[in-house]
Amino acid sequence: MVFCGRPSKGCHACRAKKTKCDTIPTGCTQCSNAGRPCPGYRSQIDVIFREETKSVIKKAKVKHEKAKQKTVGSISPNSTPPNSNISSPSSSQESSSSPRNVVVRTLQPSQIISINYFNITPSIEDKATAFFLSNYVIGDHGPTRGHLELLSDLYESNSIDDNLVAAVHAVGLAGYSHSAKAPQLMNQARAQYAKSLQLTNLALQSPTAVKKDSTLLAILILGIFETITGRNQKSMKAWAEHIHGAAAVIKLRGREAIKSKGGIHLLAQVTSSLLTSCLQRDIPIPKYITEMTALAEKTMTNIDPAWIAQKTMIDYASFNARYHAENNPDPRDLLNEAQALEERFLFFYTNVPRGWEYTIIQTNEDPDIVFEGYYHIYHDHWDSTNVERNRRSANYAQRNNPRHLTTRFRICHSLPARTEYLSLFQKCTTTIYTLHSNILASIPQHIGYHTPNLHANLINPPSNPNPNPTTEPPQLWTNFPSTSPPSPSTPQSESDKFPKLRFSGGYFLIWPLFIVGNSRLTTTEARAFCVRNLRDIGLRMGIQHAYLLAGIIEGRVAVTVW
Repeated sequence: MVFCGRPSKGCHACRAKKTKCDTIPTGCTQCSNAGRPCPGYRSQIDVIFREETKSVIKKAKVKHEKAKQKTVGSISPNSTPPNSNISSPSSSQESSSSPRNVVVRTLQPSQIISINYFNITPSIEDKATAFFLSNYVIGDHGPTRGHLELLSDLYESNSIDDNLVAAVHAVGLAGYSHSAKAPQLMNQARAQYAKSLQLTNLALQSPTAVKKDSTLLAILILGIFETITGRNQKSMKAWAEHIHGAAAVIKLRGREAIKSKGGIHLLAQVTSSLLTSCLQRDIPIPKYITEMTALAEKTMTNIDPAWIAQKTMIDYASFNARYHAENNPDPRDLLNEAQALEERFLFFYTNVPRGWEYTIIQTNEDPDIVFEGYYHIYHDHWDSTNVERNRRSANYAQRNNPRHLTTRFRICHSLPARTEYLSLFQKCTTTIYTLHSNILASIPQHIGYHTPNLHANLINPPSNPNPNPTTEPPQLWTNFPSTSPPSPSTPQSESDKFPKLRFSGGYFLIWPLFIVGNSRLTTTEARAFCVRNLRDIGLRMGIQHAYLLAGIIEGRVAVTVW
């Protein structure tokens, strides 16, 4: 099969007319303006690999005809090839009387084209690759970078190494096993994981291979495999080891690797995962990562909003490590630094980058999915992921500081002299609850949920004081299941509420749900909501770490493997 890159997400009519499609779930604006029903959108997993069977058959026939003509033309008219058969004496006489003798040659078995030659079907590895690319590879979109988008370039340039191919097959087979309800494929997935691990370890021993993009991508994807398949805390440790291994490779790649756009994106993706691990372990981001980040920023002309938020989180990780190590005995200094970090987060969210605005949907339906009667939709799933991941980061900062610092300060000093910190304490508590609510409001879009009469439930987002009127309408998912929106008289089935979506939606959601559910300030209702949705992600998407984190929240189990 031929990999042709990321296919268009537009509807059939827009693709036929070669016009830009805004891919609104209920039908695109272009079709609406033209007064025609929108035919709907293709499933990306079905078209990520182009069907080339007819083309291959045609080429094979042409090649065979040319070979046959060449063979016949090279035979002398007066000679009989040793492998040729004359049909009968009478036919031989007729041939001798004709102007030119015609030799009839019997084809050898090797020259006969079997019908099976034309029956080209994708292998299970092809399907696994298609599954991975359509679910986990996201190109640059809107105001932010993509996710593993360099992988598409490597496939297109045919410069992908075997260790990366095996890693893609491992994750693709694991996901496809759950999607196709074929658990027997998990054995193949684990075999591919072991193969990739072995080849990657060999690459790490080579001074040339260790610096290749394929090596770093393979390590990141092996980490995804641990998240999808891991059923115990040891798998969390294995995931962390992959991430810290990827960080070590960043150091070995050196400064030359961050001079390209792809190298900078890989640095950002490694740092994003590294932040989760470092914050859980209360350790700072490695110094060489912060140095690489500073060098990479100097080469940028337009700085990604997610990059700005990530820099703030790097600084917070350093502060968080000092806070827990208690290297600074004076709470005043810690409190001042915590307030400065908080102001940076608040400035970012009160000056929402263009494209990161959201719309609020109010509904009383499905309280198991929609918390407190409303949810948010963003321009698309990936923008929602970036905003929500940065909210999770801000929640990390808020849950420990400066709220806990004010408590610590009041214990160290007389309460009457420090009553001015009570208002700060209350403000931080309110901010934490707001962050919790906003994170939970992003869940429905991540899992592909939507409500009937979507546009009737839209209200203006209060958190976006300067909404951009030219912003494209929000897109909930990659495809919608029917060619027209359901009528009010037609009840929605469960599949209508959950159209096809990227499995990465659940992959990126599990840690934010864990952070909210495991917070000491989380209400009983919110904690139960987090546990329920983590288990739903595990059930619907087969991501085993979702089950694991749900059990940790519910049982108040300490994570001891970090």
